[in-house]
Amino acid sequence: MRMEIDLASAGAEVRASTRWSHEDRTAPNGLGSDFDVDAIARFADGVRAAAANARPLDAGLLDAAQALHRAVLRGLDPLRTGLAAAPGNPLLVRLWLLDPKLQGVPWEALCRPGEAMGFWASSPALLPVRGVTTSEPWQPRAVRGALRVLAVAPLGGAGLDALRSALGERIDTGEMEWLDPLVGPAARASALFDRLRREPIPHVLHFVGHGGQHHGVPVLQFADEDGDARWVPAELLAQQIQASLRSYLRLIVLEACEGARPSAFASAAEILARTGVDAVVAHLWPVKADVARACSAELYRALAAGSQNKGDVAFSMNEARRALLVAFDGSAEAFSPVVYLRGPDSVIFDFKGRKIVPPAPLTHATPVTRGIDPALGRMLGKPFSLLLGDRFRGQRPLISGFRDKLHKELAKAAAPAAPGLSMSSLAQRVALHRGVPKLDAEFQKTFRGGAPPPPFIEALARAVGPGVHTTLLRHPWLEQAVAEKHPRRTIYVLHQGDQGLILLCREAGGTDWEELDAPPETIDPEQEIVLFRPYGGYTPEHVFARPLLTEDDYQLSLRDLDGALPRDLANAILSTLSYRPALLLGMSVVTGHHRLLLHRLYPRGVPRGSLAVIDPEDAERELWKKGSGLPGKNEGLDDVIEASMEDLAEAFGGEDGA
Repeated sequence: MRMEIDLASAGAEVRASTRWSHEDRTAPNGLGSDFDVDAIARFADGVRAAAANARPLDAGLLDAAQALHRAVLRGLDPLRTGLAAAPGNPLLVRLWLLDPKLQGVPWEALCRPGEAMGFWASSPALLPVRGVTTSEPWQPRAVRGALRVLAVAPLGGAGLDALRSALGERIDTGEMEWLDPLVGPAARASALFDRLRREPIPHVLHFVGHGGQHHGVPVLQFADEDGDARWVPAELLAQQIQASLRSYLRLIVLEACEGARPSAFASAAEILARTGVDAVVAHLWPVKADVARACSAELYRALAAGSQNKGDVAFSMNEARRALLVAFDGSAEAFSPVVYLRGPDSVIFDFKGRKIVPPAPLTHATPVTRGIDPALGRMLGKPFSLLLGDRFRGQRPLISGFRDKLHKELAKAAAPAAPGLSMSSLAQRVALHRGVPKLDAEFQKTFRGGAPPPPFIEALARAVGPGVHTTLLRHPWLEQAVAEKHPRRTIYVLHQGDQGLILLCREAGGTDWEELDAPPETIDPEQEIVLFRPYGGYTPEHVFARPLLTEDDYQLSLRDLDGALPRDLANAILSTLSYRPALLLGMSVVTGHHRLLLHRLYPRGVPRGSLAVIDPEDAERELWKKGSGLPGKNEGLDDVIEASMEDLAEAFGGEDGA
């Protein structure tokens, strides 16, 4: 059973009519003066604004979603009738939006009265899709092995790696096959057309990039011969698919801004769905990178699972949106992804008789490790994000000296502290009793000297590659070593200062550090190195910036990056941290400000495949393995190595050029 709903406007009035499968359509039913064209536009704007702020629908919007549900289905009660006719089976609801003004409305956000979370978008009993008018034939595509996915990322960057990481579990089981993606200049429109003619032909085309409109025509951003941006009409891509891939390609996922945004010539998603692709998943409005990534991961998890004999795109999308509502605390961002469906059935893949074979493991040329667990060698053989803590033995004399100075200051104030007090609590007392300037002065006396870097820093800098890395050291040892070992990379340093983040840059091939007046809009984690210094201290040019030392400092200053940086830049940084395995060195889950930072950097948990190297004297191995104090729903780290930082220099490979 399926239900068809036509929505059209007549002047200011909006009318709805319904029909069951091939039965006669009901007479158009006006939605009433409360839901004319302008009122529905205000509802759409409200949902979009809630999504832009990552918030759930407020009480007023929820009331409107429930009232709109009643207005669309007034006097018909078709849901009860349809669900009774097919008990236990979800009801496919195909929306025919006959007016461009209505196509930009998140109808999937309609909510059943009396249910705070009874949205069509996440319903287990009702599957909303958007219909397209086409004369093209339709039937499910038989898939007898892995579901083949071709990713196209004209701009490359973190989005592509994030997608590959999100699909990693499905790929490892053999349920999906990751075809060599098209990136940069290889993602020219002409190169894509050529690739689509060659085996292995994909079942799914996943576009990671930008979409928009040019003179009212939906366009997608590809690359030209030099790798620069070039806008290509969606209709040209649709024609190529129609010419060469009608019998193979079944699904296009547009992970692009406004791929479902309507125009006078229909949205990019609708145009692509008309021409032979069974379904297109697209976004009504821009969403954050982590939301888009989570949506794709959940969509493919439900669509390609080896335990089922069919791939239902509408069911999978409701599963994905339900997961987004859970993961992002009910955020209206879950209403951005929509499905355009060409045929009368949302089952687009036939998996009967499917044989799933896990792919052969890939071998990596990993650095030689000497006397250290092989897990470290595996980590160094792939991209990772470093989190370098400040717990290692070489720092102990400096820390002890600083601690002694603080105790003396408290004694002068007749407010002695217990010897075992944590450093942050000790610093907090000095700030209260002797003042913050005195605390800063004592810090500079201890740390401003030209102390030599620890022996492992140089070897560690060789292992650090493009991406996002974090250092808690008060000296700029890591930044200076990375700049020396990677002279052809552009390096950014995000340094916590008195008035917020200070951004320094050393251009590729340059020798000087420049403080930027404004941060760049974004960075390329595949080519550039970002070093984040959340605790402050001395910059790479050895300029003092007030460090975080007290309990108040850590609580008030470790704000979320996405609130301090341009949106695209924050997305690139946080996205890279969220999907790349983390190499955690010199960290402690017993230390409060270490735990706080882990929660700030990894709010949804440390990525899978991460590795912690901890000092044996800390005796924290079991805490890390259990996940005690770690953020998110982490069950702990599989790989935890006990080794002192001083023992690691040789483990990171030999001398330069080895």
